[in-house]
Amino acid sequence: MKEPKVIKNLTLFYLIPFAFMIAFNTVNSLLRTTYFDLYQVMETARYKWDNPLTVLIATAVMLICFYFLMRTKWMKKIPVERVALVYSAVLCLFIVLLFRCVVTCDSGLISDIAIEFLQKNYHAFEQGEYLYRYSFQIGFAALLELIYQIFGVENFIVFQLVNILCIVIILKMLGKITRELFEEESVDRIEALLSMGMLPLFLFSTFVYGDIIGWSFGVSSIYFIIRYLKTDRWQNILKAALLLSAGIVVKSNINILVVAAVIAVILHSIRNKKYKILVWVVGIVLISQVGTWIVNGVYTARAGLSEFPKGIPKIAWIAMSMQEADEGGYACGWYNSYNWNVYGDNNFDRELTTQACVENLKESLSRFAHEQRYALDFFYKKYTSQWNAPTFQAMITNEWNSRHVENLSSLAEFFIYGTGRNVLYWLMNVYHFFMFLCTGAYCLFLRKEWTLECAYFVLNIFGGFLFHMIWEAQARYILGYFVLMLPLAAFGLNKILLKINLKNKF
Repeated sequence: MKEPKVIKNLTLFYLIPFAFMIAFNTVNSLLRTTYFDLYQVMETARYKWDNPLTVLIATAVMLICFYFLMRTKWMKKIPVERVALVYSAVLCLFIVLLFRCVVTCDSGLISDIAIEFLQKNYHAFEQGEYLYRYSFQIGFAALLELIYQIFGVENFIVFQLVNILCIVIILKMLGKITRELFEEESVDRIEALLSMGMLPLFLFSTFVYGDIIGWSFGVSSIYFIIRYLKTDRWQNILKAALLLSAGIVVKSNINILVVAAVIAVILHSIRNKKYKILVWVVGIVLISQVGTWIVNGVYTARAGLSEFPKGIPKIAWIAMSMQEADEGGYACGWYNSYNWNVYGDNNFDRELTTQACVENLKESLSRFAHEQRYALDFFYKKYTSQWNAPTFQAMITNEWNSRHVENLSSLAEFFIYGTGRNVLYWLMNVYHFFMFLCTGAYCLFLRKEWTLECAYFVLNIFGGFLFHMIWEAQARYILGYFVLMLPLAAFGLNKILLKINLKNKF
């Protein structure tokens, strides 16, 4: 049929670049590693050569283990997914209780603002203050205020327990997505087993911020869009839009998933010649923003504001993303306070700020155009500092947020500052390469195994890649997309194991 072929060819515009991206990441992960030193004041990515032989030996051992596990009869009798979820929850709880992390940096500032809200103090909205500049953080502040009101001020353990619940939800929904995409029991079991190695995600259970909570809503929304593509039931679109709305409240970057959902619905309507369903494109866009509008409206009324602060123009993040964040040229596109400063320097005038950002952006692009070697080095560092950091900043984040904890246990110090830190780094480094290798195997079968559902799922990851190449760089931001690779890696690993197994089945 012509229409499915047209849709397939359209999706290849990003599926092929995605395959090249995964191939590059696989080689880069084998040869190089991005890491973060202890005792840093600002996150500065460093780069070093890896030990390919050690990584390959560890990978071979993992393949052998998976091969024999999948061949054993009792594997089919064990509820692997349930075991994996319980294991993940217990490990996260252990990490939370061990590190006893508090809040620092933005988390600390927003925590203080939430406390001020409880005291009917809305100073943070005044010109030049935090929420006047970073107004998108209001959802996270509102969530902290709610938790503090119910469980007590600075009760971080409650937030961390919510994180653990959300991690379980993320893994549970990824298991359901795997079943929807591939419909093979062996792939389901492999995905559950692979999820047990997602240490960066587990280590972020201590992080008092909106990342984990936002992604739990985001991954759930992806599941319902896939269900819509398979069943044609509009109720699934509504569920996805509502979940996106909740996710965006606490983590504005979840808007990237809105774009992917819109594209998927458009392609589906064209393929099936059901153009009336295109009205849901508008529905997804509008409904996904409702949560933010409600929260903004509530605080506008509570603070007695004439309107909610618009905040720093978004182009400031794009301009900052094309700059170096340190003198050594290591942190390309990372945070350097540019967006904060340029707004103040232009007297908080959004129009003047936008003009200044455009000029700064032109300067950066002009330099890239005239110094191609510099441009190549800049974007290599920006890309690899995000995608080739096996810890995704999990270790440095836990270090920062445990620096001011009194009576930190010797076991916690062992994992944060001692030999245990090196062990965790090594485990995550091997797992990082293994995930990309298995996802690369999926890409080899990409054309033969094409479905619109799989193409949509990949689009969410590829959209994250594109967005963070023109936005502020952070390895932490990429973790969500790395976690999304679990179903793809499980399928790829299943194919690898089938090639090894002469019987071609498990």
